[in-house]
Amino acid sequence: MSWVVGYSGGDVRADVQITVTPASTFGYEFVSNISPLYDDAIREQIESAAAEFGNPDLFLSCIDSGALPMTWSARLTAAFCAALELPIPVVEKVGRGPTNGLRRSRLYVPGNTPKLIPNAPLFGADAIILDLEESVHVARKLEALAMVASVCGELEWGRSELMVRVNSGELGRQEMRVLGRSGVQTFILPKIESADEVVAVDSLLTEIGSECMLFPLVESALGVENAFDIARSSKRVTAISLGLEDYVADIGAVRTIDQSESAFARARVLNAARAAGVMPLASVFPRFQDLAEVEEYARSSRAAGYEGVGCIHPNQIEAVHRGFAPSEKELNMAHQVVEAYETAQSLGSGAVGVNGSMADLPTYLRSKRIIEQAEVI
Repeated sequence: MSWVVGYSGGDVRADVQITVTPASTFGYEFVSNISPLYDDAIREQIESAAAEFGNPDLFLSCIDSGALPMTWSARLTAAFCAALELPIPVVEKVGRGPTNGLRRSRLYVPGNTPKLIPNAPLFGADAIILDLEESVHVARKLEALAMVASVCGELEWGRSELMVRVNSGELGRQEMRVLGRSGVQTFILPKIESADEVVAVDSLLTEIGSECMLFPLVESALGVENAFDIARSSKRVTAISLGLEDYVADIGAVRTIDQSESAFARARVLNAARAAGVMPLASVFPRFQDLAEVEEYARSSRAAGYEGVGCIHPNQIEAVHRGFAPSEKELNMAHQVVEAYETAQSLGSGAVGVNGSMADLPTYLRSKRIIEQAEVI
């Protein structure tokens, strides 16, 4: 019997593939495309990891394509845990610095791709999502968790909010036990259909002493019907969104460019979020080559009441931010409304006219929010 973690091959970079086989005593061999410069460091890391697991009777055959130390750490941990039938160790990291408070863009990064993860903080997304669910093959879940655990403890994420999309069910609960105190700020919960599911996760996080927030994804007809209860099920819930691909499949519809088949569900989930006082976030935009199209999607999402969209490629981020930025005309009008309304209030008046439009309390509050968001941006 043997166990394999990681990848190798002509198009693989920044990774290490480790094949583990039973042996009479611990041993290893490796080849690396960065030899001999880092050979001593690689040997030291392999031997240190083996010592942590008690130098088990295993032989490691490693093919290195320039993996960073944190990638080596993740692959070695996964290799030993797989062979010894052990869980991935719990990660402990003290806190995270403040984010910018926005979620205009959230960039999905597959959790088992070491060549992509280290550069993710450089693109300026408001949130980075390390994905353990749909982008990871079912046979690679353990090593993906080890990878995410390693990078959460090692990388600096700047002003980006660090999110992890876990799997559903018991696998997701195991992942949250490992990562609940790792520096992850928000767990994305896929395929949520009832408030009880969120309450159970809340209890788990409380049990392990985690301060993580929750972001449920509603991805079925039943989930849409229960969206309001889901959104208000826990004080940890900070946002909610509709997973369009699964939802459209669940209702037996066909995806269209204008998304008319999901109009009811999108409106219902958005309204549920606002009624519950959490942030409504729009689904990912599946096309990234036409940036004008990306920007228009972001602009229309903002106009509908959303506060952000999902991104599947870094190219989308700047276009999304442009789409969520108030125009100069809009910002000037917001300042006029705020000034006029506050002046009217100080004089004992209510609503007031501004440039031929009525400025009342809802208009005033919306204008203040536009100004606040522009200041943060």
